This record gives sequence, C-alpha cells and structure tokens, in this order.
Amino acid sequence: MTNRRDFIKKTGIGILASTIPKEILSAAGSFVVQQEPARPATAYNWRPDTINQPIGVAQGIYPGRVVWSHAPGAAHWNGNWESMDSPWWLDENTDQQRVTTMVANVITKLSGKKEFSQAWKAIFEYHNQSVGRTKQGYQKGEMVAVKINMNSTNHPERTNNYTDVAPQTVYAVIEQLVKYAGVPEDKILVYDGKRYIYNAVTRKVWNDFKDVRFMQEKEFTDEQKHPMYGDHSRLEMPRWVKAIAYSNGIDYEKASQIPEQVQEATYIINLAMLKCHSYPYSNMEKGDEGQTAVTMIGKNHFGSILGPSELHGVMNTNRDAKPKTYSPLVDLAASSALGRKTILYMLDGLYCARKHSSYAMHFPNAPFFNKIYPYANPEWPSCILASLDGVALDSVGLDILYS
Repeated sequence: MTNRRDFIKKTGIGILASTIPKEILSAAGSFVVQQEPARPATAYNWRPDTINQPIGVAQGIYPGRVVWSHAPGAAHWNGNWESMDSPWWLDENTDQQRVTTMVANVITKLSGKKEFSQAWKAIFEYHNQSVGRTKQGYQKGEMVAVKINMNSTNHPERTNNYTDVAPQTVYAVIEQLVKYAGVPEDKILVYDGKRYIYNAVTRKVWNDFKDVRFMQEKEFTDEQKHPMYGDHSRLEMPRWVKAIAYSNGIDYEKASQIPEQVQEATYIINLAMLKCHSYPYSNMEKGDEGQTAVTMIGKNHFGSILGPSELHGVMNTNRDAKPKTYSPLVDLAASSALGRKTILYMLDGLYCARKHSSYAMHFPNAPFFNKIYPYANPEWPSCILASLDGVALDSVGLDILYS
C-alpha cells in the first residue's frame, strides 16, 4: 500500500524505452533537467512537481490510499507481436487465477476487511455516505456500470496485439461483484461508448456470468452473438442523452452527452489502463501530438461521452490548452452523472502501452525492472492498482510512467 508519490523510489533521469515494434518506441531523446512551466512539452522533458506535497482533500476509507498488487509472471505473453496464433489476452498467456488474486487483494486492502463480502459492503457504505445518501451497502435493483478502456479495439475480432483492458481483469471484477458484492448479473453493465467490446472479453464473462450486459458504440456483428442465447440480447448500443456541463462556459453539443444507460446506473467502476497517450513530437502523432500525455482514470471517461473530439483542443498544449489551467477532465470527474458515481478506481497494469493504440511495453526501471531486449520476452508489469481516490491513483500511475 502507498499514498501518492511515496510509491516509487526514484531511479533518476531515464527513458521509457523498448525495442521493435516501432509503435512502442525506441526512444531517441532524454529527459532534460528543467522545463519552463508556461510552455508545452516539446520533447520528453516533463518533470514532476515537488514530491509529497499533494493538494486537495484525500478520499477513501483510508484517505488517499492506493493499493498496488504485483504478481510477476501473471502476464507472461511471449511478446511475439506479429503473430495472432497466441495473442496476449488468451488464458495461456495471462493467468486468470493470479489476476483474480490481485483484484481480490486490492479490494480487501482498500477496505481494511478480510472477507470479500464485508469489503464490498464497506466500499458501498463509504461511497453512499460520501455522496450524501444513507450509509448502506448494495441494494436490490441498483445498477453498476463498469467503464473499461477499449481504445485499441476497432473490431470485435481483433487483428493485432495492441493492448486494452484484459479479459482476465474484467472477469475478476465481475466475479467479485456477483459473488461477494451481491450484484445480480443483469444489473452489471460493462461498456465503452466509443469502441467495440472485443469478443475475448464478452465470451469469457458470459461463459460464467451469462446475463451481464455489454455496451459498445457500433452495430453488433454476427461474431458477437451470445454463446448461450444465440443472439445479441446482452449487447447494447448507447442511447445518448445530455448530462454533462462544463465549467469553462462552453455548451458542447456532443461532449455533453453520455449513454442513458450510464445515467441510469447507481454506481460506476472506473477500470482504466496504466498507459501513456500521446507523443510530444508532432511528426510522430499524425495531428494528435500533445493532446494529453497519459490515459488513465481521468481520461477513461472520454469513452463515456459522445463527442470527445470536441475536447481535444482544450486538452492539447499545442492548440488551446495551457499548463496548470482548465481541464475538462475535472468536470467529468466532478459530474454527478459520471465521476461522482464512482465507487472504485482501478488501473489494469498487466500489459501497459506507450501511446493510445500500441503494443505492450516492457518497463526497464522501478518498480518492475523488466527485460526489454529482445522485445519477444515474457517480462511485463503484471500488476493491478486501485484506489477510492481517482486523483491519488492517477498520481501513482504517473509516477510509474515517469519512472
């Protein structure tokens, strides 16, 4: 367990690097010693603020607590990125039991309870009390939405080894909700409103929890039919409704809309990834450079709104954004329709990525010390992080990516 920047012993100036494929990055620069705070990053030159001086009010049963569960070897894909014969998401490459144990560990450590059912009761009670409701556990009829990051999934039958939230992580969370939190299967909605949900996720969950609902952006394909029901009855598309207001005074037409199904949910679990998003170099990003450095808890909700592209300019320091000023991520986190519904924040750190759509990356520095050459080797970050404080979790995630 750790709070914010206590998490990592800094390893000095270094480079997050790997070898081929090129989408991962063979870094050709280094961190510089100083960066002028009023100017956007133009190279790998971001430096963190002074450590252990957090701002704001810590949240959680144990305020600000972030739990890191690390099982080296749980993710052991051979790294053969060009082959689809044995992709990273198969159980033969990602150990379901060890992932299940990691997810269980973070639930108990966040709550301070040894029994899973008591852990979930404590988490629900804390959340309900913190938003002004009666201090109580999960109640019959309440819906839990699980927002997963599927940013690299452009078709339900994947054709590459790009990373997204792992099926094993989704399964472990669903198992916890059904078996120990007491949430009926049909009251769980797993979604990404701007991408497909790939079949390895739906099939794995449906094999044991057949009534869990999934929601994706686009029309369903024949390959997505439920293996037991033989139809698309547990798949949904968003019904977009206006629900988000932004404090910069702009009335965005599409960025203000979220799925009605999410609006109807009582609770949200924000299941994001430990990953970077954009390169700072304009010639690497096809117009997307500088948009945002990382995609973790805060930006995961770009998959909860109809028009995330409307917010790209105000997020991009090469366009309208200025460092340490307005960010729409704050409004999403503060919204009663999204962030304020969140009972649990999680980062899937099994296979982490260098940018928004890329292959998994080995981490050569603390806290993982992965072997990085050759790329085709089975050492990966292989961890799960969680918190009841989304800012604290993203802070720790940023420390890891910076290291």
